[in-house]
Amino acid sequence: MRMSKVVVWVAALALWLLPNLSGWSAQDMFIIIDDEASVKKLIPNLTNGNGTAALEKKDVYQEDDDRKASLFVDAVGGDFQKFNPSIPDWKIEIKKNPGKGQYRYLTWAWKKTGGAGIQLQLSVSGDWGHRYHAGVNTQNWNPSLEVDPKMPKEWTLVTRDVAADWGEVIITGMAFSNSSPTSSVWDHMVFHQTKDDPLAPQAVDPQEKLPVTWGKLKVGN
Repeated sequence: MRMSKVVVWVAALALWLLPNLSGWSAQDMFIIIDDEASVKKLIPNLTNGNGTAALEKKDVYQEDDDRKASLFVDAVGGDFQKFNPSIPDWKIEIKKNPGKGQYRYLTWAWKKTGGAGIQLQLSVSGDWGHRYHAGVNTQNWNPSLEVDPKMPKEWTLVTRDVAADWGEVIITGMAFSNSSPTSSVWDHMVFHQTKDDPLAPQAVDPQEKLPVTWGKLKVGN
């Protein structure tokens, strides 16, 4: 009986502590870009496009629980992008009332030097009719929703209600489109269930953070 009480007390303490740790979220999430491991996992899966993709460690989004890595996309010609319509293990369910393993919102941070616009495209089983752009839709790839009339020359955070924008869909891939022969950087990208940003840094010592990656909780470095 005494052991049972101890177990209950430890469990209650854990539930009280975990939400106060950086990187912890009470909601399900599917992380695309956050730490170095997530970027390294994404890059080999961006198998199409005339651009190049690489790990970036200096120019990163600072209002992030990681602050150490971003995705660098360079595009000197052709279609000015890196993409894959069918990334392995991607069946990201978008629902208006998401349950376990389902999502409604997408948050990301982006920045671009030069050119007039930038675009993020979502693939629904190879259908690229689900796009977001900032600045000029240079390629005139439509349909596309304008999230900002100005191109993000500095790091800019975007959150979209994907279910409201495109309905209930299953996302299988993504395109990082520079729209011109200039480079861009991408960070802090996550699908989540509520409007709350699950990757926002918490008011704790960064050395005590509990990192997360690819939608799953990961303990340690």
